Amino acid sequence: MRLHIIAIGVALYLVLTCIQSFTSEAISSINQGPYINNTDDQENELILSSLAIENQIQKATAILELTSKLPEMRTLPYLNQFSTAHNGIPVNADMQKRQIGKEILSEFPDEFVSFLYLMPNGTVYLLEPYARQQNLSSTDLSHRDYYKGMIETNDTFLGNVITSLSSGRNQAQLIVPVFNNSGSMVGSISSGLNFASYNKILQSINLGNQQRMVLVDSNGTKIADSDKSQPSSILNITHKDNSYRNLQSFKNAAKGEKGVLIEEVNGSNAEIHYRPIKALQNNWVLLLFRSTVTSSIFNPNLGGTSDTTANNPVNTTQNNNITNKPNLNTTLPEQLAPQSINGSTVPKI
Repeated sequence: MRLHIIAIGVALYLVLTCIQSFTSEAISSINQGPYINNTDDQENELILSSLAIENQIQKATAILELTSKLPEMRTLPYLNQFSTAHNGIPVNADMQKRQIGKEILSEFPDEFVSFLYLMPNGTVYLLEPYARQQNLSSTDLSHRDYYKGMIETNDTFLGNVITSLSSGRNQAQLIVPVFNNSGSMVGSISSGLNFASYNKILQSINLGNQQRMVLVDSNGTKIADSDKSQPSSILNITHKDNSYRNLQSFKNAAKGEKGVLIEEVNGSNAEIHYRPIKALQNNWVLLLFRSTVTSSIFNPNLGGTSDTTANNPVNTTQNNNITNKPNLNTTLPEQLAPQSINGSTVPKI
């Protein structure tokens, strides 16, 4: 019954947000006009993918926010059973919360891979599946970016990619504060997003053989890839690849801009379409690489067009050693605040 109510609430929320997103996108397209001739397919692919990704994030957010309002979430009756030996409370303690967590994971497998309840200070109270709780190397998660973001904003927050020591896989944590009836925070619920769903979105787009679409977080760490031959985004080896964050197109999109640049990729020029993805308070970035293309690009400053050719810009079997030499910028600025680019490696949970 609880999940039935949550599902109805999520459905209503998504209907409203989808209508708003499509309306805003249509108005934006009309106002901006065509900057790139003969590239409608690429722009449409980017727009449709970005809307699907943002819809996936919004759905996950709605599920956790509605869950946080359940009466069972608003108390911690088994705090006295917390033990570092269990990395939280025992498996048979607070079964109401554990059951809700299990139901969330069972009902929404495309959205979540884990269900975590934290105490107000960032200490683990419980984690489902329980096997993950057993595998934790620490119960103190107060230093995590998602927890810090929630504390700073006092609101729902989506962190960047981390490598979970409970599973050994990459994931991004969505976290929602839980408040009691008096408005005091009693804890928070957090879930790892299922990257497989984001890969599925990009891999369902009908791209040409010489095209590739990649979704990265605001640090430039890969979340999803249209190329199935590339290393999976859940593998922690992918966080060592810093090539995306060196691209000017990535930097522009991380600041909330969208457009197209010609940049050097693996020694050749590539046409890169870029677009920000609204990940709550952060901007993730969607990049579309296009190779062996001759396109007519409108230059608003010159009042004309210039022919640009990109020859073999994307090595479809390797993505390393991308250098940043932009030749042409048709950036379309938006009113989103710049995001910081963190050059450090991905932290571990």
